[in-house]
Order: sequence, then C-alpha cells, then structure tokens
Amino acid sequence: MSTTEQPARLYGGWRRSRSLGIGLLNGGQTVVIVAAILVPIFFANLLGLRTLLVSVPLALVVIVLACWQRHGMPLLDLAVGRMRWQWAAWRAETSYRGLYQPHPKALDLPGVLAPTRLLAVEDSNAGRAGLVWNQSTGQMASTLLLSPGGALLANRAQVNQNVTSWGNTLASLANEDSVDAATVTLQITPASGAALGDHVRGRIDDQAPDLARATVNELVKSSPRASAQLFAWLTLVTSPGRATDRPGSPEEAAAETLRRLDGVDLTGVGADVLRRATDTDIVRLVRGAFHPEDADAAEAEMEALTWDQAGPIAAEEGWTDYRHDGAMSVSWVLREAPRKPVTFDVLLPLMAPGRFVRRITIGYRILRTEEAAAVVERELNASDAREEYRRRSQRSTTRRERADAAAADRNAEQEAYGAGLAQWTIHITTTVTNPADLAAAQREVEQIAKRAGGLRFRYAYGGQSAAFVAGLPVGVHPLA
Repeated sequence: MSTTEQPARLYGGWRRSRSLGIGLLNGGQTVVIVAAILVPIFFANLLGLRTLLVSVPLALVVIVLACWQRHGMPLLDLAVGRMRWQWAAWRAETSYRGLYQPHPKALDLPGVLAPTRLLAVEDSNAGRAGLVWNQSTGQMASTLLLSPGGALLANRAQVNQNVTSWGNTLASLANEDSVDAATVTLQITPASGAALGDHVRGRIDDQAPDLARATVNELVKSSPRASAQLFAWLTLVTSPGRATDRPGSPEEAAAETLRRLDGVDLTGVGADVLRRATDTDIVRLVRGAFHPEDADAAEAEMEALTWDQAGPIAAEEGWTDYRHDGAMSVSWVLREAPRKPVTFDVLLPLMAPGRFVRRITIGYRILRTEEAAAVVERELNASDAREEYRRRSQRSTTRRERADAAAADRNAEQEAYGAGLAQWTIHITTTVTNPADLAAAQREVEQIAKRAGGLRFRYAYGGQSAAFVAGLPVGVHPLA
C-alpha cells in the first residue's frame, strides 16, 4: 500500500486597491496632474502670458513628483509626509517626556495611545479580562493569548485545512456589525539554548531508565545553542456602539466586546487558545515592548503598574526609527503583496528566530457585505475606465494591466457568490537595547524579508510610533 502526498496548494489573487485615474495613475495623482495643467492656463488668462515663465516650471515639477514613485508611493506623497513630520518635530510633537506631565497626567501614553484606557473586567464564567478602551473613537480592543502550532511536520492536507479554517473565521467577522478589525501578532524573543538544558535537567526523574536519561541528555546536547521564545495573540477591535443592541453603559459595552471575542472560532486554524488576556497580560506586553528589560518581570510587579506606567518615561520618534526608554525600534510596513501564487509557508522566514526581538503583525479589516459589494463595483468601474482610456488613446495594454483587470473581475465574481472581502497589511518591528546593534538588526530584517516569497516592505516613514504600537494589543490598526 502506498500513499501519495497532496500537491502543495497555492494562494494568491491579492490586488492592491486602485481608484479611478488616468492610465497607471490613481485618483489622487490624476487630480494633482490635471490641476497642475489647469493652474498655469488660469493664471495666463488672468495675469498674462508672462506668468507661464514661473507657473509652467512649477507645474512640471509637481507633475514629475506626482508620477515618479519611490518605495512604492508617489514622491509627492513622500515629500508631503516628510514636511508634515518635520513640522511636527519642530513643534516637539514627536517627543514625549512622561516625567514632565502634570498630575494627574494630561496624556498617559504617547502618540496614538494617548486617549486609551485599560479596563479590568470580571466575568463570572471566564474570569478576569483586560480591555483597551479608546475614548476618542469609542472602540474597544480585546485579546486572546494563543499557542501557535508548527506546520513544518504536518501533512499538507492538514495545513490546507488550517488555512481554509482561518479564511472561514475571517469571513464570519463580516457578519458582525460591531467588528472593525483584527490583528494577529507573533513576537520572537531570542533566548539562550541553556534555558532548554536547565528546563530538562530539572524534570528528569532519578528513577528513569538509564537509556531514557541518556537519550534525553543527548538530545539536549545536540539542540541548537540559540533558541527563541514565541508569544502570539489575536486582538479584536470592536465598536460596541454599532451593535444591533446598542449598549447603554460602559459595562454593557464591555460585555458586548467580550461576546464578540468569545464568538471568534479558532477551531482548526492551527493555534490553541490559551485564555483571554487579562489587564496584567496587556500591561506586560506593552511595558515589555517599550522597556524590553521588564518583559520577564515578576507577576506582582506587573500587577502594581498602572496604565500610564506601562508606557515609556521618554520617547522620541524619528523619520525611520523610534527611541523609547533607552531602547531603539525600527518598523516596516507592507509595500507590495506577492505577484505570484505562494505556498502556505511564505511567512516562515519572517518568523525564524534571530539575534534581536522581532514582532510580525498581520492586520485585517473585514469589509461588511454591503461595503464589500460597493468596493468591488468601484474597482470594476475604475478598471473599465482605464481600459476605455487605453482604447481611446490607442495604447496597448501591458501584461501587468491585463493581470490586474483579470484580478478585479475574479474578485467581483467571487464576491457575487458570497465570498468575503478583506483588506490586510503586515507590520514588522525589531527592537534593540544597544544603539550599536541597530544597523545589524535592520540588516537582519531586510535579509529575511527578501526570502519571504515576493513580499516587499518599506520603512514606516514618519509613522514609526504608530507602526510600533500597531503590533501591540491596544486596538491600533492602520486600516481604519
């Protein structure tokens, strides 16, 4: 009797959302270019032809900046973002000094975390849970601590089933009116291989057979000297005010949030749910990110910290880095999804242990059924308009344009048959405690990102602090 392994299933079909525009330009670029053309004509008619000596060169510069792309984005957008960040830096808005806050503090945590509050909720059935409440948006974030299972030794049928189950879990969120987004984070923290030996030696029974003891000792000796601790969690961001039964009090809003969290079905996705994250768990994860030396602090120390103490004492956001309590972090965001179909292990290089702390966060925004239909229709209309422009300008289509149009048609067909539609992105953050190691940590991430099956990343320019906290269980998601 012989068995055959199932062929590897490929996944793909991702498409970057594109608005209506001329040719390969998006809507924003088209508006800028049309305005750059019309403005010189307007001033020439109003003030005379001499204005063309000034307005035409400026218009050409604007058009070049709008069309020329760098790091996957128009250079004009990059320049505007740089100017906004520089203006914020001149006004000291990129700096945070907790020591100089008034008491009670006007801002408990820096940046986008300023309006958040940590709530400790007692549930008679499942015990204590921690919720992060954003007082500005009304959103609440709840978290499940996970234990991810490895897929390297699993057969392909099981892995394919896990991926299908995860897709069904995401699709089910489209039917929840109050669910805004979900993020899944895996944190890899380097650890010494000596910890494995200490762990095993403390658990060997003196009465065990000599062969069993010798086998275990040999396995410990041959194990890698470098290992890593893995922490994984899923954070669900909800807006309780949009629920069918609108809560009338914060207590009812918290109960609605926990009901949605308990309704997330992770059966068969390849990860075990350890428990709900408590307020102490959330403080530990946030405090450990800002101050890595406290990541393994005693439970009593974490329980004694308040929400404002979970953040940094001082933080400084740079254009491509983020300094916080003596540590330094650099974050990247997804620039482009793979153009070709990939296998299930495409993200495996990103999750391999390295020399430095690394967090990988996948953010999902599940579009509701009505919104998904409107988005698909808008994308089809934009694709048809670009095709009509090419026909009238007698320009032949490129292979990439044909592939993009085919992907838009395929998405519309799948949505018409009931498939869910999701927007997603990936954030990577690496942290070092010694500034001299920052360059090595950046090279490590850039090298492993090149092996990640066609995924392309760029620095979170001018948004390092926001990208940093996007990987924490605090409800900050970039797809809002």
